[in-house]
Amino acid sequence: MTSRTTLWILLVAILLLVLLVAIRSSGVAAGTLDAGDWGSLVGLSMLAVLCGASVLGMFRGRAGEALQAAVAWLAIFAFLGVIYTYRYEFELVGRRVMANLVPGMASDGVTGTREVSVPRGGGGTYVVRVALNGARATPMLVDTGASALVLTEADARRAGIKVEELSFTVPVQTANGPALTAFTMVQTVAVGPIVERNVRALVARPGALTTSLLGHTFLDRLESYEVRGGRMVLRGRN
Repeated sequence: MTSRTTLWILLVAILLLVLLVAIRSSGVAAGTLDAGDWGSLVGLSMLAVLCGASVLGMFRGRAGEALQAAVAWLAIFAFLGVIYTYRYEFELVGRRVMANLVPGMASDGVTGTREVSVPRGGGGTYVVRVALNGARATPMLVDTGASALVLTEADARRAGIKVEELSFTVPVQTANGPALTAFTMVQTVAVGPIVERNVRALVARPGALTTSLLGHTFLDRLESYEVRGGRMVLRGRN
């Protein structure tokens, strides 16, 4: 087989790879492509042919160098195709790494599911970052013994709750002893991809609580939660 024949084979392989990536990224089989998809494929095909012709023109009489260039471009296309095809898996791995490096950051489960995994912290506790009413996420202690979502005054204010208008008449037992809290309603409670709306909560008086508690008014809305392999897994209802 001559170098020129090998070069043409590689150029055709590059063309086929471009078509394969285009079909894969469209998420459909070749037999179900619509007119727009076929138009995109034709355009990519013409671009690949143009690139091949340019390579032949640039390396006329230098088949060896042209072959090396074709192999290099083939490797680049293959690498980019793999990265694009598995982009969601790479994102998931990155989130899991960050969950172990940043305390309280939950890692998502399988793409498309409402599941997060919370690493065990110091003292065997599970601390997760929770966003209230769209505000910046803050660390909360997952407390399966707490009957409700209990907020510190600071977290309540950060969520836009007017603490000064609340009535602190609900007695609760905290780690610091008995305390009075106030009922409130949180419009959205988000833990990663799990988002619950209109969640009943309690707001503690200033100084009565150091960390907000993610209790049963949120946990009971989940499909399940369990401790597995040193991590607490929260699963939202789909």
